Amino acid sequence: MSRYFLISAALAALILTGCGDGRPSRVKTSGQVLLNGQPLTFKGDGFVQVVPADNRPATGKINPSDGTFTLTTFEDGDGVVRGEHKVAVWANALGPGGQAVNLLPREYADTATSGLTIVVDEATDSLKIELEGKLRTAPDSANALRGDASGF
Repeated sequence: MSRYFLISAALAALILTGCGDGRPSRVKTSGQVLLNGQPLTFKGDGFVQVVPADNRPATGKINPSDGTFTLTTFEDGDGVVRGEHKVAVWANALGPGGQAVNLLPREYADTATSGLTIVVDEATDSLKIELEGKLRTAPDSANALRGDASGF
């Protein structure tokens, strides 16, 4: 009888707790990148990456017309794990030879050098990532051949 009880108790525990996907819980997070207080606009592709202490990064594609983004950890738009995150931001355009060049100041491309952090405790659609500096113009082939690549 005790064997039957143990099996029943184990099955009841499984049913009550559910199987879960083993992933940390996430909160939906979206927002906007600002450059010098204005929405980041550019021609090309851009991304925001946020990395929490447990190293489960989330990434969001930046809309180049208004700087908005939605973060994804595992599945499209599922958000980020709660807590503090280091931030990196890229705004890329195609340069000579089809190489991607970052239009933002270089320090923003790495979480170790950006100096940017966010704290996410609950779902939000109004997260602001504020950058300062000059948005570079992507070099065209003629500028690159003359050696005038404006920092590239």
